Amino acid sequence: MTEGSRATRLATVAVAVVVLVVAALVLLLQDPSGPPDGPGGGPGEPTSVPPPPSSGATPTRTEPPPPPPTPTAPPTCPTPAPIQLTVLTFNIHFGTGHDGRGGLDRIAEEITTWEPDIVLLQEVDRGRPVSGNVDQAAVLGAKTGLHHVYGGNSRNTGAGPRGNAILSRFPIVSSANTHLPMAGGRELRGLLHAQVDVGGVPVSVYATHFDHRSRQARTVAARTVVQLMAADPLPKVFGGDLNTGPDARAIAILRRSGLGDVWAVGKGKGATVPADRPGSRIDFILHDGWFTPLQAEVLFSAVSDHRPVWTRMQLQPPPAC
Repeated sequence: MTEGSRATRLATVAVAVVVLVVAALVLLLQDPSGPPDGPGGGPGEPTSVPPPPSSGATPTRTEPPPPPPTPTAPPTCPTPAPIQLTVLTFNIHFGTGHDGRGGLDRIAEEITTWEPDIVLLQEVDRGRPVSGNVDQAAVLGAKTGLHHVYGGNSRNTGAGPRGNAILSRFPIVSSANTHLPMAGGRELRGLLHAQVDVGGVPVSVYATHFDHRSRQARTVAARTVVQLMAADPLPKVFGGDLNTGPDARAIAILRRSGLGDVWAVGKGKGATVPADRPGSRIDFILHDGWFTPLQAEVLFSAVSDHRPVWTRMQLQPPPAC
């Protein structure tokens, strides 16, 4: 082999190596959310939630907190001790997995693994043939050992409702489901409200699922939610699949009402869909001034087409006197 041909072969090999390295870098950069299994989980396994922060740790915020509630008790009234609780919002895709098979058992296992105190569920069926004619909220409540309430909304002829559910480790004192105006949307949506007893402190929990087709429907729904929640004096947590991004008008309406976003202490974009390679953030947990988020994570589900959002929050109970 001549010196010229040897040099040509070496140059060809060097170019091929460079091309392979560049291709690998491109593939890695195309997935900003990281591998689907995430920290603490292998392929196909749900991610684990982080441990509680050390005592006295202050999370780094990307935005100011919501305004604190106006005190209604006399200055001499003692301040109750703060309470930590964890909240999860999860669109369960009618209990159907990526493979098209029923996935309620797997969804219950994932919820149990994450050990949330309160769960906000969307796309929950009751008595629909396409999902096995079961009461999915009741099944998940039984399998996770959590209290549950259900709010049915859209229906098909001859089939049961599709709607939202709330699971709670705390006792559920009362619940109500309010249908939201359709306002150009094509499916009836609702706002499910549950009052839960958090260690003797009444707390309002709201779950919803905004329309995915109509911007007008989402805007009207947000205004309706703000009106309904304004009449509620209790500490409030609100969340669900809002089918729009953080800069949308519907989110601005909710935020201007005094609600904070738990993702103020999250890292990265917080994208939740599509589950295998998320690029958009449409699932939210919001809160009023009685709550302070300490941690926020987007988790990986091996079943749903959404990634759930999880948060650890601190509740400063209102004065009791």
